[in-house]
Amino acid sequence: MPPRDGRDLARRLLRRAAADAALVRHVGDNADIADAIVGFHAQQAVEKSIKAVLASREIEYGKTHQLHFLIRLLEEHEIDAPTSVLDAVELNPWAVEFRYEEDDEPPLDRRATLAFIEEIRAWAGAAVER
Repeated sequence: MPPRDGRDLARRLLRRAAADAALVRHVGDNADIADAIVGFHAQQAVEKSIKAVLASREIEYGKTHQLHFLIRLLEEHEIDAPTSVLDAVELNPWAVEFRYEEDDEPPLDRRATLAFIEEIRAWAGAAVER
C-alpha cells in the first residue's frame, strides 16, 4: 500500500494498534475469551505498529499480514528497531491460522504478549514522531 501522506497514515495505524492493544489488556485475565481472539488482536497491534513506522517513511508494504515480510522491510531500509521485533513472527499464526484451527493452538502467555505489544508500540510511536 503506497501511503499518500505517510505521517497521517502512520498516526491512524498507531491509533488502531492502540485499540487492539486495549482489547488485549482488558480481556487478558478473562478465561472466557479464547486465546485465539486475544492472539489475533495481539498480532494486529504489532502488525499495525510496524506498518506505522513503514508508512511514516513512505515505504510501500502492500496488503500483507506477514510480520516476517514487514520486518524484512525494516531491515532493508535500515530502520532502527528493538531486536525483540524479530520475535513478532511468533504472532503470525494468530492472524488467521489459530482463529480457525482450535485444536492446534498453543497456549498464549497473555501477560508476556501484552508486554511485547507495549514495547513495540512504544518504539513505533517514537519512530513515527522522529
